[in-house]
Amino acid sequence: MTWQGVEMEIQVPCAEGKQHPVRLRFTGWGEYEVVHNPCEELLGAVFARMAPCTHYLREQFPEEFRQDARFRKQLVEALGAVGVPAVPPLIQALGDWNEDVREAACEALVKIGAPAVPHLIQALGDEDSDVREAACWALGAIGDRQAVPPLIQALGDGNRDVRAAACEALVKIGAPAVPRLIQALGDGDWHVCEAACEALVKIGAPAVPHLIQALEDEYVRAAARRRRHLPLPLPGDWDVRAAACWALGAIGDPQAIPYLIQALGDRDRGVREAACEALVKIGAPAVPHLIQALEDEDEYVRAAACRALGEIGDGQAVPPLIQALGDRDRGVREAACRALGEISDRQAVPPLIQALGDEYGSVREAACEALVKIGDGQAVPALSVWAHAGERVAQAALQQMGQAPLPLPEAVAQVVAQGAWGVLVRALPHEAVRAAVVELGTPAVSPLIQALGDEDEDVRVAACRALGQIGDPQALPRLIQALEDEYKYKKVGGVYIGIYECEYVRRAAREAVEQIKAKQCARNEPLD
Repeated sequence: MTWQGVEMEIQVPCAEGKQHPVRLRFTGWGEYEVVHNPCEELLGAVFARMAPCTHYLREQFPEEFRQDARFRKQLVEALGAVGVPAVPPLIQALGDWNEDVREAACEALVKIGAPAVPHLIQALGDEDSDVREAACWALGAIGDRQAVPPLIQALGDGNRDVRAAACEALVKIGAPAVPRLIQALGDGDWHVCEAACEALVKIGAPAVPHLIQALEDEYVRAAARRRRHLPLPLPGDWDVRAAACWALGAIGDPQAIPYLIQALGDRDRGVREAACEALVKIGAPAVPHLIQALEDEDEYVRAAACRALGEIGDGQAVPPLIQALGDRDRGVREAACRALGEISDRQAVPPLIQALGDEYGSVREAACEALVKIGDGQAVPALSVWAHAGERVAQAALQQMGQAPLPLPEAVAQVVAQGAWGVLVRALPHEAVRAAVVELGTPAVSPLIQALGDEDEDVRVAACRALGQIGDPQALPRLIQALEDEYKYKKVGGVYIGIYECEYVRRAAREAVEQIKAKQCARNEPLD
């Protein structure tokens, strides 16, 4: 069918202030020719060219056409009634400055349907962003899957409105767009990745199996790389995994939980955080799986599971999180402290007090912050010990709790009553704390002997000195052992490791032995 244009009648001004109708044929958007002008019949062709109506049509009507949105909308409706031949001018109308005209052109193209799709795809490359945006909306409404690849490309458009329209168009197309959207998650343009992720979330349940498969495929490929000693995945692969995790969390389908748990062990921090955030969004259904993940052999998984459980805040996670305070990995212990602080269950207070005796400062700091969030007074004695030891975190914690530090002897006595000897042992290198422990006398001897096996040489030195000052002979065998053995062995996480007894420890042990024997002599006790 040859395009002949569409005819419309308008009123034009003429001589003596009168108006009369003129029929125009529009062959394009704003492109027209006169089909019938009554002045040509009355005046003839030559004189009609000098008539006011002819002057109006030539000089003024083009501007009035640009200003009269109502007329342009009528023209769009007329073009739409023609159908397929009118697609090119309707595409042009998508760039009209008036929103109603653009919407009318979009609706007309949608009604034309599949025949308009190639033209609309071509319009995605138009210089006018309004044309590109409207083309996206029309393609989404038509729903033809051949539009998916160019719409994916449009997700990277420099105009935000075009990107949003492309995203919505892909959502309307739905399931057929999902495989391409999954591929787009690894696009180098973050606009494309972000918009693809958003589209997948809006598509929802139909996208879940594909997202899970994408996550699985990435791990299969990564495992193959490791087996073949190939380089690690490219950053784009990490982007796919992180974006897939994020989308699965936003959709919230519980069937994704096992795969997200697996992603907690990803070697890329961004992926781990995305998986953790996703599990938090899924919420309660993820809790049993996360509790189980606390037993995973991968420390990354265990730590991330702690963080997720803390953010979800389900009370059933408290006992397993308390157990995680004894994990062999300090990162897991730290994450468990913070998680217990987020949940703020008071049953966690005694174990968190014990965690104030952890060998790593980061764990102690996390325990301190958790105890502040819970706000239980049981923590005051242990925090007071650290405050007297000069730890600013403990001082700030007491201030936040509205508590003044207890006098050190009182704090030490209460910590002993709580059975938190680990706190005193860890703070032992601080002279004031060591002096307070020494004042306890015989009850302190057994914990101090145990402290001689600590991995921290400062703690071992302080324990030697404290035992020497107390002067109890039952400490002699272990002190003598510290003099004789260069290495001692300790079981850590099921593995025996050697710990070197440095010269400082041997010297402190020697001095302690001499002090104890001197006190024995002073008491006329037999020497061992």
